[in-house]
This record gives sequence, structure tokens and C-alpha cells, in this order.
Amino acid sequence: MKRRLSLLPVVLLLSSFLALAQWREAGKIVPDTAWSKSDGAFGVTLVFTDKPDEFFAAWEKPTPGVRLSETSTATRGLPIVTILYFTGCMANTAGNCDVVGRFTTTAPDGKPYGEAFDAKIWVDKPAPEKNMLQLSQDYLGLVIDPGDQLGKYVVKVEILDRVSKKKMTLEREFTAVEAPEKQ
Repeated sequence: MKRRLSLLPVVLLLSSFLALAQWREAGKIVPDTAWSKSDGAFGVTLVFTDKPDEFFAAWEKPTPGVRLSETSTATRGLPIVTILYFTGCMANTAGNCDVVGRFTTTAPDGKPYGEAFDAKIWVDKPAPEKNMLQLSQDYLGLVIDPGDQLGKYVVKVEILDRVSKKKMTLEREFTAVEAPEKQ
């Protein structure tokens, strides 16, 4: 089993890459799901993309809204990237947030897929503007290789805002499928 579990830094200029927060629709708070939760102003959403280059290119456009490429399917041999975006982290006395996470992945047979790792969600960086979204600093990338199981994988991330002491756990599934046969 070849596993690609990476901490891949996303270098972002804060003011250029913000989008309006999605935890409200028509001014009303959106209910929590397993993969998107909020606690007061602090909210985090977990998404998957199989087109990370397109995802980050779209995010980097300085527009009031961004259309992002998301998926719930991982094709064998191609990368799938787990991305977190958030809003409302609490700033410390220096004006910076300190939000961390721990990723784990479970294979279709219920056993761990690779090792868990700790990630910087937003560490020692200025708090995003009120009601604005920001991508996490680190994210999880993996590839389902030959010999890896096909079926439902579960990615779980335990998040802690070390300033506000708020905690939340997000969980989302993706389905690993065989790559189409080459003709």
C-alpha cells in the first residue's frame, strides 16, 4: 500500500483569498452536518477535491464568491485532497489565531488507512475578517493505489481553537473507485 499523506502548505495572501462565509443562508444559520459545524462565530467545513490545482486557482481569484471543484469520489491512481475552510477563529493578544487539527482516515474494512497526523489549520496568522472564509494552512492529500481497498473511506479531523478552547470533530466519506480502463 502506497499512501500519500501530506502536509501541503497553502501560501495565501489573506486579503486576496477570502470568500463569504457559508454557514448562513438568507441571514439564517445553517444547521450543522457531520462535515460542516459551527460554534458561535467559529465554523469549519471539510471538502474533498480531485482537482486540487483548479480548486486553489479558483480560490486565489480575488472575487466575492468562488465556485470550487468538489467531489465524493476518489479514482484509483489519482489524488484526492481533503481541504478545510473556516471562519471566526479567535485572535490572541497579538491578533493571531491558533487553530490546529488531527486527521485520521479509515479504510472500507474499518481499519486505519495510514497514520494520523497533526495539521496547522491557522497557526500564528491574523484572524480572517468577520464572516469571511479562509482555507487552512495544511491539508490532507492521498492516492488510492493498486492493492488498496475500493469502497467507502472516512476522513475525520478533530479541530481545536487553542485561543477560544472551542473543539469540533468533522467527518466525511468518499468512495474509492477503480480507474476506467485505458483503451
